[in-house]
Amino acid sequence: MALIDWNTVPDYDQWGVDSYWSCDNWITWHKSLVKHFGSEIAKQLWDYAYAQSGSLSSNLDCRTFNSSFRKYVNDNQLSPYANAGVFAPILSTYGTASDVLSGTLSGVSSFFTGDNVKKLINIALVGGIIFGGVYIYKSVKK
Repeated sequence: MALIDWNTVPDYDQWGVDSYWSCDNWITWHKSLVKHFGSEIAKQLWDYAYAQSGSLSSNLDCRTFNSSFRKYVNDNQLSPYANAGVFAPILSTYGTASDVLSGTLSGVSSFFTGDNVKKLINIALVGGIIFGGVYIYKSVKK
């Protein structure tokens, strides 16, 4: 990876096969702009530069499918949808929805860790024993 500093010219992604900056490259560049110019000027420079890539470029992946990139731009009030035109609200909504869904699935999967599974099995066994005991008691009582 090439060194990215405040005065590095972004490698814009256009139509066809070409080289381009990754999402992490854009974040690195913004951080160096902030160090050199301060946050307000860095925001203006970054927003303008990010909008120069093609609409269906790698930027589409960053702003729509990359949750860590979207978190960074939201935390820094950057505008990654400037060149999306009428699709900006759709892409933004899709990105937010996928973040919520992946966060929910992550929470569900983290719930089913080793300790929690053991607890669930124990609860199920105790519940099964109680249910079985009540069933047997009702059967005998008839």
